Amino acid sequence: MQTIIWIIIAIIVVAIIVAAVMAVRRKRQAQLAERAAELRTHAAERDPDVAEERRRAAEAEAQAQIARAEAERAEERAEAARHSSMFEEARQEDTLREADRIDPHVDGTRTDTFDGTRTDTVEGTRTDMVDETRTDTVDETRTDTVDDPDRKHRREDV
Repeated sequence: MQTIIWIIIAIIVVAIIVAAVMAVRRKRQAQLAERAAELRTHAAERDPDVAEERRRAAEAEAQAQIARAEAERAEERAEAARHSSMFEEARQEDTLREADRIDPHVDGTRTDTFDGTRTDTVEGTRTDMVDETRTDTVDETRTDTVDDPDRKHRREDV
């Protein structure tokens, strides 16, 4: 009979332990549910702030898109201006070459480069305007370096 009493005591102790574990578990779940509700409430309170930040981000993205489009248009205008400038320079060069071809004082040995130097072989006496007034004499070869960056790609008149 004593064995049955020990078995009943053991069953009661196990039941008490199981009941205690279940009570602690329910209490923990209740605490977690309460914490989750607090977090949800806090998140809901921040909804207007999040919506405002989202609106600001969308506005900044729209402004960035506008700026990209404006920059692209500016780049296209700059490219068109470069092409136009190159075309005008080529026309000017053609005009100057034609002037050199028909000028009786030019023997056709003049060479211009785009690095700012120019070499002339001159027949006769003439006055050139480069950086100052110069007089060159018969059969003299001269190399001028143009220091002005705006003049670098322009051919000086003969």
